Amino acid sequence: MQINRVPTGIQELDEILEGGYPAQQGILVSGPPGSGKSILATHFLYRSCKDGKKCVLMLTQVNVESFLEQALSIGIDFSSCIEKGTLQINKSFETRTNKIYNAARHGSGIGFLEKDCVQSVQDIPDDTEIVVIDNLDMLSLYHDMEEFADKFFTINDILFDKKCTTLFLIGQEESGQKLAIAQHTSFGNIELGVIKDSVTGKGMRQMYIPKMRCTYLTLEPLNYKISNQGIKIEKIFQRDEIINDAMKSII
Repeated sequence: MQINRVPTGIQELDEILEGGYPAQQGILVSGPPGSGKSILATHFLYRSCKDGKKCVLMLTQVNVESFLEQALSIGIDFSSCIEKGTLQINKSFETRTNKIYNAARHGSGIGFLEKDCVQSVQDIPDDTEIVVIDNLDMLSLYHDMEEFADKFFTINDILFDKKCTTLFLIGQEESGQKLAIAQHTSFGNIELGVIKDSVTGKGMRQMYIPKMRCTYLTLEPLNYKISNQGIKIEKIFQRDEIINDAMKSII
């Protein structure tokens, strides 16, 4: 099935995904801290801005300055994108900080902070083409499983109706149950992780794409590195190539 694709901003990933993320769909990116979720999203936002698409970034855990500094550390400057209006950043972090401060002053709980998240998504301009929500951890933290499922499904449905191509970033909670709900609901899943070689003790980052509808996937893990140029996918592990190389060495 041929569907429209939106470039990811990473050439190797575009080749793997037959041209990019499926357009107007919600893609879930999960992984532990330091795995590169935000950097993956930064590549996507920058490429989309360069292509003239109107993008919205919703930050829930870091402030705008921290995001822009991290982008600069991998050679990406969003200044012109913000000036031109191709990138709008929703200051959810600053808004939450103010609410927490006021709640603490008045002795109120902070569970209410995520209750307006659906409204925030509804308020995204209708001409928006690209949305990144970085991240869903706060939504997961303040709601039980049923509430999280209802809110995530609603947010995903709103963005689908707006015809947005969306990246949802989420960590890996201890039980994994809310993550599983989000994975089931999303059109595609990308899992980022860090593994440690038990022999050498060296760490290695790997990307796994178990689900991307309308896309042929080999289900092989991908090695990637994070440098001052961002994410670089090094090699696709292909068993046939490994076997052929081994046979050649024997012969």
